[in-house]
Amino acid sequence: MLPSYQNSADLLSSVANTKLYKDLIIQLNKDLNLTGIDANFSEVSSPLELKEALQKTIRELILRDFNSYTNLLYCIDVSEKEIQNITSSDIDKYSENATFLILKRVWKKVWFKHQFSG
Repeated sequence: MLPSYQNSADLLSSVANTKLYKDLIIQLNKDLNLTGIDANFSEVSSPLELKEALQKTIRELILRDFNSYTNLLYCIDVSEKEIQNITSSDIDKYSENATFLILKRVWKKVWFKHQFSG
């Protein structure tokens, strides 16, 4: 069963200690690519580098290309209800929370794939 995480840093530091960290980055890059977002994260990024780079990307999408942001949420399958529950009007706090929801969902996909593939 997947543990619950408090925030992106908590999730990534936990995942970084597994062999699935690289798979998480690969899946994240794949989802970004599927939605036509020009971002590619290095598979050797530290958890902090990955979190900050993704958060910056999400912030820029929200401000400059909201359509791509919503397409990404749809592609990754982030719960609309969870996104609506982000109450912050501060763009940095909002993008931090959205980043966490994205990472949680991508990690869930990677974890399940690993658990249930041959």
